[in-house]
Amino acid sequence: MDVRFWGMRGGVPICGPDSQRYGGNTACVEVRCGDELLILDGGSGMIGLGRHLMQELKGAPLDAKLFLSHTHWDHTMGIPFFLPVYKSEGQLTVYGIAGMGEVLKSFFEGAEAGEHFPVPFGKPKVNIEFKELLETTQVGEAAVSYYYLNHPGLTVGFRVEYQGKSLVYVTDNEPYRSTNQELIRGDDDESYLARIDREVAAFAHSADLLIADATYSDDEYADVVGMGHSSVGDAMRIAISAQAKRLVLFHHHPLRSDQQIDDIAQSCRARLTRLNSKLEILTPTEGDRVSL
Repeated sequence: MDVRFWGMRGGVPICGPDSQRYGGNTACVEVRCGDELLILDGGSGMIGLGRHLMQELKGAPLDAKLFLSHTHWDHTMGIPFFLPVYKSEGQLTVYGIAGMGEVLKSFFEGAEAGEHFPVPFGKPKVNIEFKELLETTQVGEAAVSYYYLNHPGLTVGFRVEYQGKSLVYVTDNEPYRSTNQELIRGDDDESYLARIDREVAAFAHSADLLIADATYSDDEYADVVGMGHSSVGDAMRIAISAQAKRLVLFHHHPLRSDQQIDDIAQSCRARLTRLNSKLEILTPTEGDRVSL
C-alpha cells in the first residue's frame, strides 16, 4: 500500500510565506493498493492530484474510487476542479454515507450551469457513480470499512486493509468525553462516553499508519471545545491506545505556520520519549509518500 498526501490542512486552503513547506491545501490523501486508486476526501488538495493523474494517465481512462468522510467544504472543494473528470474517459466512483450523493451531484450541476464560475465547466467525460458505503467495501484486494466520528453533521473515518497492512483515517473528530460534560450525571454516563472514545481507538487498533485530526494545540483546545476537532494530545492518545505504529498529524489549523508544525511535532516526540513509546510521529508535506 502506497500513500501520498495532497492536502494536510483543515478549514480553508491558505497560501503564504509561512506555509510553503507543508503546503496550504485541504484534506486529500491518495492511496494505491496494487492497481487500485483510492482517494480519501476531495479537499483542495484534489486539484494537485488531478494534475498529477493527467500526466500519469496520458490519455488512458481514469479508474478511481473517492471515499468522502463528510461534505464540509474543506473536504469537497477540490472535486469540481478535478481535471481527469473533464479531460479523461473512464469511471469515478464516489462512496459516502446515505444521502451524500445528492450533495455531490449539486457540485457538478452548479458548475455546469455556470452558477459559481465565470466560465462554465464542460460536462464530465468520465462516468460518475455515487454509492453508499457498505459495512465493508471491497476495492480489488483492498477492504474499506468505516466508523462514525464526533463532528457536526454525519462524519465517518475509514480503515483500509490491503495485503496485511492497514491505514486508518480519522478526521474530523473530537473526543466525546470532552464535548459532553453537561451530560455526565454520574459514573455510568462518564463510563459510556469513555467507552465510545475507546471504540474509536479500537477501530484504529494496530494500524500501520493512523492519519488523525490534530487541528489544535493542547493549550488552544480549551477555547474551542465543541467545534468537532481534536487537539494534538487527543491524536496521540488515540494512537497510543490503538497501538498504532505511525501517527500522521493531520488537518492542521489554517493559521498554523511551518515552524509551529515543526515545534508541535518535536514536542510530541519528546513526550513519547518520556513515555517510552515506540509510536512514530509524521508530518508529511504535500506530495510526500509513505509506503506500507
